[in-house]
Amino acid sequence: MEVESEMDAVIYCIRYLFVDAVNMLEERRAQLLQGNFIPIPSLRSLAFQFLVVNMDTFLIEEFLPGEGYEEEVRNHRLLTRDCVVGKYSLVSMNDSCIFADKTEATEEEKIKNFREEALNNWGPVEVVKMRANEWEMKGLFDFSPARYFKHVKLHQSSPYSEVTVTSQEWIEGTTLVFHESLEYPEEVDGEEGENVEEKFVAESRVLVTFFKDQFVYEERAVKRRKSKCESYSYEYNVEAWYAKI
Repeated sequence: MEVESEMDAVIYCIRYLFVDAVNMLEERRAQLLQGNFIPIPSLRSLAFQFLVVNMDTFLIEEFLPGEGYEEEVRNHRLLTRDCVVGKYSLVSMNDSCIFADKTEATEEEKIKNFREEALNNWGPVEVVKMRANEWEMKGLFDFSPARYFKHVKLHQSSPYSEVTVTSQEWIEGTTLVFHESLEYPEEVDGEEGENVEEKFVAESRVLVTFFKDQFVYEERAVKRRKSKCESYSYEYNVEAWYAKI
């Protein structure tokens, strides 16, 4: 692990003692959306995830007594006994799309090209817990943190092109976190007419954070492409709040 990453973790833990939980939660969500891609979760986060996934009916108060674990106890209750399943309706939504030249997409462009792909369910969203380790937000997002940690797989999209998909799912507090990147090579025309191999890269980050009777869905999608016809890149961000019906 890099020294800088270790120092960031130490600073984060010290600040936790002096900053209220709401601000720390917002800061951590921002780090997961804008910070390093597929960071290494802390041992404390992984231990908490293990309790949620494998001991969902366990009385965590007996396992984590004392004043130092109130947050873990509350989060475990919310994700297990105070179950988050049920129907939710969309109450607010904000999104933005910035292109490579720093211009922002118009409302019409966001509706036509980005918004429907990010939020493909505008009606009530039903949250279902299939098993202790699987959440399904029907028509919006599926999550399974115990399926794998960091996973890399290859797909042969054509006889000459191979797609690399790297993904990771894990739990941070009451936030379900999903990071995924997709890369594949393309041949483009160079300055002197020769074929030059470029890459198409798509990176997606999704956070679903549960609160009492509500959740927030956040997504950051970055795509970069250079083809024979055009160079194209953008960053799309969306934040949508849902309340329990």
